[in-house]
Amino acid sequence: METTSTNFNVKDMTETSKNVNATLKVIEIGEVKDIKSQFGDKRVCEVKVADATGSILLSLWDDQIGKIAVDDTISIQNGYISVVRNSMRLNIGKYGKMLLAEEAITDVITEPNMSDKHVEQPDRPRRTGGYGGGSSSGGGGRSGSGGYGSMYGGGGGGGGYGGGGGGFGGGRGGTGGGRGGRDRGKDSRDKRGGGGKRR
Repeated sequence: METTSTNFNVKDMTETSKNVNATLKVIEIGEVKDIKSQFGDKRVCEVKVADATGSILLSLWDDQIGKIAVDDTISIQNGYISVVRNSMRLNIGKYGKMLLAEEAITDVITEPNMSDKHVEQPDRPRRTGGYGGGSSSGGGGRSGSGGYGSMYGGGGGGGGYGGGGGGFGGGRGGTGGGRGGRDRGKDSRDKRGGGGKRR
């Protein structure tokens, strides 16, 4: 079922907002950062945008970068909010658009900055098992290097390695048990053999 995008004021955006339409003025453009993630090498740039109710950081990725300038008025269509290190970010995403607005907005404020608000990271299901968890661990290791890893949830991988270790440990334990059983069987045969010799 398709969902309808909603016109948002910045102050009304929350960590669960999606299908966001907003008209915003570009206040400040941050530096472009190169980061590594489980999806490969990426570039990210954080842009402060605002309207008459407040400001928020907009995350631009790869080919989205360099298309806007300070004082531009932009229209975000079908955007969404993500949480990066307990801070909200507005994103365009795969199905969203960023366009230059037909009409400029002039009356904007930068406080409150919604990205300054501390929010809890959304819970993500952990993978269990050996190889599945192991592969997720790569993303978790990289997540500390930038926003991308955090947004795409690489943090649960350590559990995967733990699960894998348990699996290997269990395997060795089972092998040991098998050897123990064979040794006991050998002792039993030796005793029976000894009894026959005495008769």
